Amino acid sequence: MFIYNDKYKSNKEGYYYSCPWIEHGIVFFPQKISFCCHCGHSGGGHTLVRNNFSGQKIDWVRFNKIKHMFRNFHKKGKINSACIDCPFLEYKKWDEGDYIENLYISHWTYCNSKCIYCYERQNPDEFSLNTNYKVLPYIKEMHESGMLRAGGMIYFGGGEPTILDEFENIVTYLLDNFYWGIRVHSSGIKYSPAMARAIEEIRGYMIISVDAGSPEVYKRIKQVDCYDKVRDNIRKYALKTNYKGRYLVSGKYIIIPGVNDNKEEIEKWIQANYESGVWTTALDVEESWYHENRNNIPEYIYDLIKYAKKRSDKLNTNFEMYERLENMIEDEYKKTGRRIVKIKPVE
Repeated sequence: MFIYNDKYKSNKEGYYYSCPWIEHGIVFFPQKISFCCHCGHSGGGHTLVRNNFSGQKIDWVRFNKIKHMFRNFHKKGKINSACIDCPFLEYKKWDEGDYIENLYISHWTYCNSKCIYCYERQNPDEFSLNTNYKVLPYIKEMHESGMLRAGGMIYFGGGEPTILDEFENIVTYLLDNFYWGIRVHSSGIKYSPAMARAIEEIRGYMIISVDAGSPEVYKRIKQVDCYDKVRDNIRKYALKTNYKGRYLVSGKYIIIPGVNDNKEEIEKWIQANYESGVWTTALDVEESWYHENRNNIPEYIYDLIKYAKKRSDKLNTNFEMYERLENMIEDEYKKTGRRIVKIKPVE
């Protein structure tokens, strides 16, 4: 559904609101293909391209026609309902070529931890139906036809990517064919030689969501006893970086109210990252809590964000926030004029 909104009206020839995913993106989900995976805003994201998908042949002509439809509506100020209030919408003159440079593999089929905040734990019936299909054939098809171009971002997420049976082959294929910007969200429990190579060649990012600074809190959140193993793997990845690529390994912390929402645990996490040789700390907040409390965020949550940013700055490390926190900061600014922190969100 496309809805007209004055704030998305175009006042300049050739300019309109869009984003890199609508223009040149594709996301492989279980049972569907989408243009994007962003979901932390009021629209909800997941712009649907094809439903009931389980590895069938893709009609790329139809795929591009759907992108053209999005562009034509957006040029008229009619924004797809899934995109409303998305912080990644930009007003500019877009390159309207029919190619893909942003790719996301979000499988949601296998994992090696049992995080208490996970979608799968919250929706077991939905995720029990997910089946895994091979993505590498589509990557090869897009590459060989010239449709897939280097220069954007290639993401892995949903479940645990490193235990997919084609993960190492996908990353190796991308590296061998000179792609870069490979960004993997991982539990860190399994070490990936292919991603170690990507990091060493400054062509890959590894984001490991530890969510804790101690084994006890880690086990409570992840429901597995792997804290020391994860920390060891983080150190191994960090050793693959050089000064130019020192930000390519990130330790992530999802604030879970009532579980790890205190400065003491965040301090332990930041210090453990630093001692492991990690130069990037990434902060997020648990999604279901965020949606329930977006209009009434407790002050202490903002205090935790400020604390993490201040400690990261003191250690001279890179600090990143995910979409939900960026939305929280913007919402607070619009309501009160108060800017909690100034930071670029994670892309």
